[in-house]
Amino acid sequence: MRILRLLSLAALAATLLIPQAVRADDYPDRPITVVIPLGAGGSHDLHARGLTPILSKILGQPVVVSLVPGGAGMKGTSLVAHTNPDGYTIIFTHNAFDQITPQTRKVDFDPKTAFKSVARINASEPLLAARAGLPYKTIPELIAYAKENPGKVNIGHTGVWGVGFIPTMQFIKAAGIKVNLIPHTGGGPAMRAVLAGEDDMTFGFVTQYRPHYKDGKLVMLALAGDKPLKDDPDFKQVKTMKDYGFPGVDFTMDRIFMAPAGMPADRLAKLRKAFDELAKDPETLKFLQSIGEKLDYMSGADYDDYRAKRMKQFSDLIKEVGAK
Repeated sequence: MRILRLLSLAALAATLLIPQAVRADDYPDRPITVVIPLGAGGSHDLHARGLTPILSKILGQPVVVSLVPGGAGMKGTSLVAHTNPDGYTIIFTHNAFDQITPQTRKVDFDPKTAFKSVARINASEPLLAARAGLPYKTIPELIAYAKENPGKVNIGHTGVWGVGFIPTMQFIKAAGIKVNLIPHTGGGPAMRAVLAGEDDMTFGFVTQYRPHYKDGKLVMLALAGDKPLKDDPDFKQVKTMKDYGFPGVDFTMDRIFMAPAGMPADRLAKLRKAFDELAKDPETLKFLQSIGEKLDYMSGADYDDYRAKRMKQFSDLIKEVGAK
């Protein structure tokens, strides 16, 4: 009897260990947490509100969002880099935090090896939006005012080498103006500072700007890059930085889901497949259209290849802007 009892206990222990080690069919069997290394109210937060219910439907488990801002995005990024890579904690971030910021400061993980891409949802060019009522409504008027009043223009950004920081630095360098740079923990806090009159302007996205623009609280000065939003009912008339003679102000933000690199291959494959299904779900396109965004999907495997090339290109950008 004692031998049988010991064998039974051994068999039970082995059974408990098997699901964690090899049985992908059981993944996920509990909620998945999506860490966003940004503050509330930004475009990532708004995207997550619509995408996570669809992902939850596909996976059959709740998908919970956790906002972890701070450290120019590195607080939340480091948290996920060092979490248990079991597939139950992933990150929804962007290419600046993933591919640029870790090259400009000391971090406690290797950005080239710490993560595997799950999917890119879309890519967007930021717009420079100013608070209504200021003495300028166009880029030439802004430049003239800034040159006549050096140091009196406050531009908020999303943290050093964040999405809003890069086009800001590109613009002030190209325009030859002196401004005050005000850091925030994400696009939401940066926008709220503009609306509150604490900052004059910031780079952000149509997702967060639209209601405030319609209420007459914001003025759109220019769109980064050279591709106007010709299909957008509210912002199709906004000129690009190239239109104003600044083709070098051209940063594009990738919104990407990533997992810790140690995640078991079978679970990673299952999660990537779920995002492939999400991209084809009519509810995804319907949601993105409702917030004025597009689907510009790239699979995890494809984005891994693209990401390696972009890291090298961003290294050159860092040197150009003068961070190193």
